[in-house]
Amino acid sequence: MAKINRTLNFRGSQFAYKVKGSGRAILLIHGFLGTQEVWNTYFDRLSTHFKVISLDLPGHGKSQNLGYVHEMGLMANLVYALLKELNIRKAVIAGHSLGGYVGLAFAELFPDHVLGLILVNSTAKGDSKAKINSRNQLISLLKKDQKRPLELLVPNFFNVINRKTGYFRRRYLNMAFKANHAGILATIEGMKIRKEREIVLKFAPFPYLHLIGEHDKLLATKDLMEEAELNDKGYAILFKESSHMLLWEEEEKCYKQIKHFTKNLYRSNH
Repeated sequence: MAKINRTLNFRGSQFAYKVKGSGRAILLIHGFLGTQEVWNTYFDRLSTHFKVISLDLPGHGKSQNLGYVHEMGLMANLVYALLKELNIRKAVIAGHSLGGYVGLAFAELFPDHVLGLILVNSTAKGDSKAKINSRNQLISLLKKDQKRPLELLVPNFFNVINRKTGYFRRRYLNMAFKANHAGILATIEGMKIRKEREIVLKFAPFPYLHLIGEHDKLLATKDLMEEAELNDKGYAILFKESSHMLLWEEEEKCYKQIKHFTKNLYRSNH
């Protein structure tokens, strides 16, 4: 059996990734402070239907940094290098939060390599002035204390009414604490300067799907629904009982939507 855990050398740094399954490809990209472990259940289940790839983004998990600013286009080039390494010409890209930003940058730079795009709790909009200010505050706090700001931030990712919220918070915090400190700062800087990419969705030659948590404290549901309507190839699914981590909070429903979207794409492109 092929080795699941692998390492890619990109621009002098090492990046951890996994690959499992065969056939048509789907790439899973985690969010800020997470690792590819966020997708573990999806990775295993989807690999019975597709070739599934996941990776640790720069400064996260077991991957090294890529300088002082982890710009979205830079990380998109890392994704391209990974697909090239695996001889995959076209894939469905599924990104959670930050992973969606990277997916959108990849779709802008390499549209011919995207069969479909799934944005989970993510947006094509750039940061507002208020958001940039909050990111600057977070950078300032993290330079003084590496852990406490993360302990205050991570609970905002979850829906307080979910009975598993405490367990989810602890699990995500464990991932966040393992992230490289300089890598966290470089990623915040990259998110802060990212471009608006609504035009990527408006003229996308491929189908895209927005998966939205109704109780997401970080993104406005109305904005995401509007993004889904920028192109007749786009559509949205609203998850009524989840927030910014619907991947975990409504795992079964989310898995079914991702599987359904991907299977239909490959069926129509067979």
